[in-house]
Amino acid sequence: MQQFVFWASYLFLPLLLASLVFAAKATGSKRRIAVLAFIAFSILVYARFVEPHILRVEHTEIALEGAVADGPKIKIALFSDTHFGVFRNAVSMQRIVDRLAHEAPDAVMIAGDILYYSSPDDIPAELAALADLRMPIFAVLGNHDVGFPGPIYTKDLYAALTDLGVILVENRAQLVTLANQQVVVAGASDLWEQRQDFAFSANLPDAPIFLLTHNPDTAFEAPAGIDYDLMLAGHTHGAQIRLPGLIDRVIPTRHSFDKGLHPVKLGAETRRVFVTPGTGMVGLPFRFNMPPRIDILTIVVR
Repeated sequence: MQQFVFWASYLFLPLLLASLVFAAKATGSKRRIAVLAFIAFSILVYARFVEPHILRVEHTEIALEGAVADGPKIKIALFSDTHFGVFRNAVSMQRIVDRLAHEAPDAVMIAGDILYYSSPDDIPAELAALADLRMPIFAVLGNHDVGFPGPIYTKDLYAALTDLGVILVENRAQLVTLANQQVVVAGASDLWEQRQDFAFSANLPDAPIFLLTHNPDTAFEAPAGIDYDLMLAGHTHGAQIRLPGLIDRVIPTRHSFDKGLHPVKLGAETRRVFVTPGTGMVGLPFRFNMPPRIDILTIVVR
């Protein structure tokens, strides 16, 4: 079905032209109908052939709790939901890497859903551009990577990412130095897979903790004792096709996540979750009013 929609959408182009020609020649009510058809096909053509190729970079500064205004800063690039596979109009890894090289972050975080009905044989080529980056790359897998729904790519992705030097932090934590600051980069495996294991949190060092995961609902599932400073997630696509009144209905989370920074109230504590809206597509090969995006986070650490 995804392939059918992808290729059938090319019919929007002649239909757009036909509605324009008909609107120019028709009169009265027929002309009004033709104009409405032209507007409708213009939106469909934009959502299918234009917006999915617009790669934006959004800059956000976040001060961790206890940080001072002029404290040390770490620059992190976060992206997710590339969904390489059936939709060939998704932003390529090469374009993402080119933008990341220009931004020169201290580290890159990939928040899962890397593939979408891809061929295992294509995975190394789809990810190869990551080898060009000269900063640490951390990653976790998402629900489409581990078969919820779709094929299970876990083994193939682990092999390809490891060969590229990407550090997979699923259900583990690693103490690293970024911008001369010691921080902990931890990760949780995909929530829908139901294999999350937070045993790594037992003996974490006294340093800022970034918890990378795919689904932001993990914030409500993680044990209360995991004292992370900032969760980084994807999964929502920012609704992907962003229409007024429909946004909450198409975001696949149980809790009120969208995009950007979210305060999450957990008992007496408030945790912060940053959600990136992704660069690819699922379901339909369209994006509307929510272009593909890389988030650059300047984080003031304590």
